[in-house]
Amino acid sequence: MIGLFAIVVTLALASAAQAQTPDIFKRLMGEPLTLFDWGLMQLDRDLERASLRVFPRIGGEPQARSGTTYDWREGRVWMSVALALPRAERTEPRCAAIFQRLVRELTFSAPKSPDAAGWYLQNAFQPKARFWTSRFEDVGAKLLEVVWLEVSLRAPNQEALAGDSRRLRCAGRLDAAPEALAVELQG
Repeated sequence: MIGLFAIVVTLALASAAQAQTPDIFKRLMGEPLTLFDWGLMQLDRDLERASLRVFPRIGGEPQARSGTTYDWREGRVWMSVALALPRAERTEPRCAAIFQRLVRELTFSAPKSPDAAGWYLQNAFQPKARFWTSRFEDVGAKLLEVVWLEVSLRAPNQEALAGDSRRLRCAGRLDAAPEALAVELQG
């Protein structure tokens, strides 16, 4: 009799707990999340944190704007950071230096090796479970080919209003040497 009572109480508590789960949680639990989605979220979060470490907030506003997007036409993920700098500071060496500093911030917890960027990318796209690491051994190397960082240097608002439309962009793989970056000057 006591065993039957325990079963009834357990079932009642389980159904009460299930009834308390809000519908939004049930809906979210039913949605799929791919490793691609997971990786993009991790890259976006990491890039925002790295940007804030390199360029702290001024008056509550971030100096740099960052974001991560997937361009399906190119088959490439773009990690982008935009920063307003005076004209004299919008130079190729300055852009390359910012690029390298952001990469160092992104890979600061990676093993100190030439493959730090690949290790970082593999870690960003893998779930936080041990079983996954041996399933896809070449993920880091393949991601290095398709995940690029772009630094965009533009005019501050006052200079832009005065007619300065010069924008300098440098972009490349996370393991790119400064001289290997693609540089584009607009305006």
